[in-house]
Amino acid sequence: MASTYPTTIDAFTNPTTTSLLTSPSHAGQHSDINDAMEAVQTKLAIGNTVIGTYIAYTPTMSNVTTGNATSSGAYCRVNDFVHVYGVFTFGSTTVVTGNIFINLPINLNAGLGAYSSVGIISLYDASSGTNYMSPGRYSGADNLIRVGMDLTSGTYGTWTTANATLPMTWTTSDIINFNLYYRAV
Repeated sequence: MASTYPTTIDAFTNPTTTSLLTSPSHAGQHSDINDAMEAVQTKLAIGNTVIGTYIAYTPTMSNVTTGNATSSGAYCRVNDFVHVYGVFTFGSTTVVTGNIFINLPINLNAGLGAYSSVGIISLYDASSGTNYMSPGRYSGADNLIRVGMDLTSGTYGTWTTANATLPMTWTTSDIINFNLYYRAV
């Protein structure tokens, strides 16, 4: 029998202590197990991505008119765990129109509390060489991560959402870089 894994679990006939080598076929048993093991190895892969495979995707931002920005990223899902990373580099025709959100390739589990941290985001101001680091925050929508930064103007640090003028006025070569991890729906 050919293996049906990973679509379904294979059903093997187990021999008993009184079974002859022909019932079930000894050679057939070896062949079936070998086919099933090859299917498992194919599913699990080899190398650094033992389980799961990274899939390229083009990150997009909500409330950002992309224009001639460049964007690249990848994500991997293992069971309910998702790791996603990417970079979004502003072009000369890229415009921020409101609070910035990263659109996720796989929805996250809505069981997270509002503003739960799900990774790290770096906002790079190319004109000043300043890099703003902050946790990525769950937005309350299953497919969006709030982009923001920590403010330290008061007695205690606070967190706020990035927009057209925070943490800077966005322009050509500014970068949003992110590394996120979360539980999927």
